[in-house]
Amino acid sequence: MSEKNIQTDVLVIGSGIGGLLTALRCSKKIKVTLATKSTLSQTSTRLAQGGIAAVQDFTTDSFEEHHADTLRAGHAINKPKIVKQVVEMGPEIITLLKTIGVEFDESLHLEGGHTHHRIAHVKDMTGKVIEETLIRAVRKSKNISVHEHMLAIDLLHKNNICQGATFFSNNKVVAIEARETVLATGGVGQVYLHTTNPIVATGDGISIANRAGVKTEGLEFIQFHPTALDESKSPQLLLSEALRGAGAHIVNTKGERFMKKYDERGDLSPRDIVTKAIFEEHKKGQVYLQFEENKKSIHKEFPTISAGIKQKMNLDLAKDMIPITPVAHYLCGGIKTNANGETSMKHLFAVGECASTGLHGANRLASNSLLEAAVFATKTADTVLKNYTKNKIRLSDKTTRLTPATQTYKLKSLRKKIQTIMWEKVGILRTTDGLKSAVHDLNLIRPLLPPPHIINEEISTTRNLLEVSLLIAKAALARKKSIGCHWRA
Repeated sequence: MSEKNIQTDVLVIGSGIGGLLTALRCSKKIKVTLATKSTLSQTSTRLAQGGIAAVQDFTTDSFEEHHADTLRAGHAINKPKIVKQVVEMGPEIITLLKTIGVEFDESLHLEGGHTHHRIAHVKDMTGKVIEETLIRAVRKSKNISVHEHMLAIDLLHKNNICQGATFFSNNKVVAIEARETVLATGGVGQVYLHTTNPIVATGDGISIANRAGVKTEGLEFIQFHPTALDESKSPQLLLSEALRGAGAHIVNTKGERFMKKYDERGDLSPRDIVTKAIFEEHKKGQVYLQFEENKKSIHKEFPTISAGIKQKMNLDLAKDMIPITPVAHYLCGGIKTNANGETSMKHLFAVGECASTGLHGANRLASNSLLEAAVFATKTADTVLKNYTKNKIRLSDKTTRLTPATQTYKLKSLRKKIQTIMWEKVGILRTTDGLKSAVHDLNLIRPLLPPPHIINEEISTTRNLLEVSLLIAKAALARKKSIGCHWRA
């Protein structure tokens, strides 16, 4: 049975930078319901260390160079008009965040794939500061109703018109009906055994969109971050590319720098190139990140990373060799959108990592993700405010057939099996036989799940994990040639 339906002008699902900014901008004129899977702060945005790529020093940098860097990293299958739109809105986004209360450092960081220092940051905790600042603003807004611990189950839709979504909360099914719906549900990192992503990143938005027939694209382009702390437990500590921009080098067990063998840009090559290089060097032995000199100031510049390494491995970032490994980090594809964040379903939008805007192409340029999410939150909100009265809610008498589970289902081993299949067969290096085997093995797991109408959080997230894994594996199998972060042997 469903609880009494909630009705709203705009429903935003997710509470990273994309969801929070969309909600805030819409709330200036209309009522917004913001629903999130866990707490407001449990997002990938919070874990973003690097910052926001945006041209700010026009004496040395330019939109044209940021545009060129983005296309180069994405292997030129990006959408140039989208790249232009995002890059040119960069300064506006920095100003917007400052207005809301984010205090960026005066210095600009340099990261892999960038030809200039253009990363606006707050030490190595940029995402955390942005997230906390936006949450404070959302909490203060009288036009935003916040609902935490609300797991989205399915979209409410009729005749390809979205009118909200159903949720699971407190062992009950709740329907939130809306004139406009925005998916800001984040990434898919938890489909892999090793990832930097938080536990909530199970591809929920992409799965529910796919079930409703909404178009997706580019799901084969999973970016593996080359430098995560080589620890057994996942999520793994991300070691920002800004470390290499500050002078750290990637070395082998002998302390030799090897990146120049793979690309003339060396340690500051784009992520797909560095990941492949470390993958190959790992066959010979452990790979490390190391500063040539004992750079004591690095602890002040990167306090979060320094403390994390000290806590986890009792190593000193400034002077020790830090063991690193590539892990699943970011989805470059997702739910297909246009320049305003609109999907193939009317009155449904997607922003942030769950969306495929065309910005990233085959490989994301470092620190373009927070920029993209903020730009499309702005474009989406503006489109919503222009059109929301055109969609009349027609589903108020609709009842759901979803049934909360009355028994305990132990699905931890199935999740681990999905993650293992994806890591071993749809990971950094992919083969035709491996991808075919992955699709076969994942399909064998489907009958082991409870029937589709039986739900609870564990069942639903495992189901989404499986569905998005199959989508990724099939997309990878369909793209025959290597490009960017899709590497076929």
